[in-house]
Amino acid sequence: MFGALDASTDTQSYNVTFDNRVGGTPITADDNVPYAVSEHILWAPRRMRVASIGAGASGIMLCYKKEKEFGDDIDLVVYERYPKCGGVWYANKYPGCRCDVPSAAYQYPFAPKPDWTRFYSPASEIQEYYQAFAEERKYIGKYIKLRHEVTRADWDEKESMWRLTVTETTSGGEKREFEDSVDVLVGNIGVLNTWKWPDIAGRERFRGTMTHSADYDTSIDLKDKRVAVIGSGASSLQILPAVVKEAKEVVSFYRTPQWITGGMPIEGYTNDEGQNFDYSAEQKQKFKDDPAFYLEHRKKIEDNINTSFKMNIQGHPFQEIGRQMVEGKMREKLAKAPSLQKQLIPDFAMGCRRLGPGDNFLEAFVEGSAVLAQGDITSFTETGIKTTTNEYDVDIIICATGFDVSFRPYFPIIGRNNASLADTWAEDPEAYFALAAHGFPNFFIGSLGPNCPAGHGSFITVLETAQNYICKIIRKMQTENIRSIDVKASAVAEYNIHVHEWLKRS
Repeated sequence: MFGALDASTDTQSYNVTFDNRVGGTPITADDNVPYAVSEHILWAPRRMRVASIGAGASGIMLCYKKEKEFGDDIDLVVYERYPKCGGVWYANKYPGCRCDVPSAAYQYPFAPKPDWTRFYSPASEIQEYYQAFAEERKYIGKYIKLRHEVTRADWDEKESMWRLTVTETTSGGEKREFEDSVDVLVGNIGVLNTWKWPDIAGRERFRGTMTHSADYDTSIDLKDKRVAVIGSGASSLQILPAVVKEAKEVVSFYRTPQWITGGMPIEGYTNDEGQNFDYSAEQKQKFKDDPAFYLEHRKKIEDNINTSFKMNIQGHPFQEIGRQMVEGKMREKLAKAPSLQKQLIPDFAMGCRRLGPGDNFLEAFVEGSAVLAQGDITSFTETGIKTTTNEYDVDIIICATGFDVSFRPYFPIIGRNNASLADTWAEDPEAYFALAAHGFPNFFIGSLGPNCPAGHGSFITVLETAQNYICKIIRKMQTENIRSIDVKASAVAEYNIHVHEWLKRS
């Protein structure tokens, strides 16, 4: 993603201002000002304060990069609003929640875990992995401040610093607000952080229990209940099969079908469909005793992921072959319910939506207690949901209706000329290499910015590449006495022309 670009030499893309506080003549000095030699030692890194917002996979990775590459040259603070690390993997607790990338590929390459319980691990185990990594290295407290939410960030042009407003919530529930000032701000907040209720009338009328998948109430008892699941994204694929095991009846309000794969077939581990499985005790022990063997296993998974990218390229033979295979498997699973094939099998090309494994999703309609609702939802009622053709009475409604993925931050980030990042990105969010926005100096997106490569594979590789690039920029600022660095509007525009032209082929 960023491999062709070296932050240490990319001076054509950024506007920079130099730090004159260490002495010497300003680079923009008037001709009448006598020249003075700077007292700053050439290439000596100046100490800087850096803040990360978020202690998910990317925020924790920045802690690792700080110790590995900077030592004591920077002061780092990581503000995390939740009481534990893990970000999205701490927040999401809905039934069946797991990663759609094999666990062995969804971990830090510098911290392999040989004892994952499953090929596709549950959310709780992934959260525990990142929590344990942070605890073992004593990042929590040292860098990471839990229960600390950044509620506002303002750029101070005069001092070339970000002024942060932070709210700390104590274990007793008391709140304390304070301010912090940093040289560099890194937004490691991802995009799956602001969930939304469906835009359906009458939500307050429903007398039963309603919950959102991203804010799931784990105290809900599903046994012998009639449950509605609204949504057709990745969360609903996982929720439905899990709920069917407990509920008396499940009604799925599934508007847009998606391509449902069995998973990732890996020779010697999975069946031909790649369905999820438990690693055996022998396999885990082998991974632990033979790191080279485990590395080879991880490489096979990564190779499978990278090869599958061809399915996203419009007109590529692999895309058509993949579609034929997946469609054939879906029709086979729905053979006993042919009327559902038209409703559950897409008519668009593979790659238009992120592919994901859907173990037992289709089977739930054929062999389980799940039924597919007919008609479009018009409103909630006191007893359930009304569609254009029917009414469905249920006890519990689970809204798997996703997140606000507009990239707009959930708190004010105010840059130069009092510009709001939320307003700047209101219609068409653009960023240079998915990590820098014009008009917001010294601010970088460390996780999943606009047009990041999020449509395939493991995010961990993407996150590490972004963190590496940000670290290069910080080092450049330190050693070249740069006070502020702001990507040029022309660079953002040219980069996004390239992005849009490239995406025409996908």
